[in-house]
Amino acid sequence: MLSSYPVHTLSILKNRFEGCMTLISSLLNLKNQIIMKTTQSHFKAGMYILVFSLALIIVASCSKESTEPGPEQGEEQEESEDIKTYLNNLSYNPDEMLNVQSDTGTSSENLDSSAGTAAGITVNCSTDSYNIRSNFENVAIFDPGLGVIYPGALVKGNSGMLDGVPEPLQVPRAPAKLRVLLPGIGSGGNVTVDNPSFTNVDASIDEVLEYWNSEIATQGYEIDSDAYFESTTAYSSQQFSLDLGVSAEWSKGSSFEGQFQYGTSTTSNTAAVLYRQVFYDVIMESPASPASVFADDVSLADIESVINAGTPPAYVSSVSYGRIIMIRLEAEEIITTVNLAAALEYAAVSKKGEVDVNSDYEEVLEKSTISVVTIGGNAEVASQVITGTSLEEGPGSLNDVIGGENALYSRDNPGAPIAYTIKYLKDDKIAKMGYSTDYTATTCSAEDYFHDKIKVINDFDVKNIRVKINYDGGSDLPADTEWQKGEFITIKDETEMEFQVPPGAYNVDVTIDYYNFGWNDLVDEELGYVGSKKCYRAYNPSGFENSAYDNNCKD
Repeated sequence: MLSSYPVHTLSILKNRFEGCMTLISSLLNLKNQIIMKTTQSHFKAGMYILVFSLALIIVASCSKESTEPGPEQGEEQEESEDIKTYLNNLSYNPDEMLNVQSDTGTSSENLDSSAGTAAGITVNCSTDSYNIRSNFENVAIFDPGLGVIYPGALVKGNSGMLDGVPEPLQVPRAPAKLRVLLPGIGSGGNVTVDNPSFTNVDASIDEVLEYWNSEIATQGYEIDSDAYFESTTAYSSQQFSLDLGVSAEWSKGSSFEGQFQYGTSTTSNTAAVLYRQVFYDVIMESPASPASVFADDVSLADIESVINAGTPPAYVSSVSYGRIIMIRLEAEEIITTVNLAAALEYAAVSKKGEVDVNSDYEEVLEKSTISVVTIGGNAEVASQVITGTSLEEGPGSLNDVIGGENALYSRDNPGAPIAYTIKYLKDDKIAKMGYSTDYTATTCSAEDYFHDKIKVINDFDVKNIRVKINYDGGSDLPADTEWQKGEFITIKDETEMEFQVPPGAYNVDVTIDYYNFGWNDLVDEELGYVGSKKCYRAYNPSGFENSAYDNNCKD
């Protein structure tokens, strides 16, 4: 009876999944035909059991075949384990390799101090030696066009990273999983790049951004950019950059290189603000193992040819996209009374109407030249020069550069790569980069000379005296002052009077006359500056006709 049924040949296809599905489908077909052509219930039951048993055997066989690697797959897994073991056994000290500083900060020692007064201005100068020690985990990108730095890039984690452009690690890659951090994007921000080269990663990020622009931004989501800045006054090139939170080495060969150069000058001062604005970040998912970033066909020999303890493998774990603005101020006149960095910060960061006008800062800015270099904002790199008189108004003004339409993310203004973080493959630890420098700085502060008081006592019994205080420079006298510069004021007998010369005055002189049938000279003295309290007492040494003075104060 069985011979009347069609014969089914069950064959295993090359593709395991398709083969399993075909076998099971054939068994189900056979079962249906048996049921249709058989009337004996016990035979039907037997066929049910037979078909069910065969199905279980096939499923188990398929499952076994899918979990047991073939010879080629087994070799790849063994090779991957060998690579993993090799990388884990690499012995290197990243802190020594990257000059990581055990203590960070700035220490100083005073070398000399001096003070002097001229034209009513007292200048106090201090010469100090400084040592700056800094560690950076976040490295600024001053030349985004190089194409070396991108999320997921493999690099050599050696001392070459200190220059800001790590050397690429040229090894065939496994797919990389990236995440674009944008508000409201959800799983749409996840992307797997099969061959994570610069061009492929860049194209994948563009696709995610376009998805956010067309699908997410239309729902009302906005990008709240993260902006921060550092400011400093220059005393040396390396100090200049470290105080701004970067290393001057990172800017070599870029449009920013000249901005960090500094030469000492007796006729000009330099200050700068480095302004960074992050629109979004792109991060790479941490690899499951050090070897998982390499393609399956990469051998241990391939790895050993490019990776060793001197060139440990690392990867770019995150990249920030946005814009960098460096604003450099050159003041052609040394203005010791004003902090140049504070003046530039006032111009660059403060918005008109939001802070009180500072006349000292405004004066500095009007006498200065300001150069601006930017990355991001509808231009990969843009440079311009702004004079102190065009800070606030019009296209190209400093306010427009910082707060114009380029300050907002948009489809047309997606930002440029401006910073990155590197991790080592071996242990997924962040690579810190250390820098230090020694420099000497002379800083001076200037202030108006503050004079002590002049006291005049009339100890005559019946004679009046008159006093005149004259000087150059100085601020205006208070409105309620009894006396005026260069004019006599009378002091009656047995009375006294104090005179306060205004701050900033110099070439101070005192004239005192007494009255005896007309005015007669008693004192004519050039003081220059009133460094300590000065007293003049007019009196009769003997008899009415005689007049004299001394410098004895009653108190």
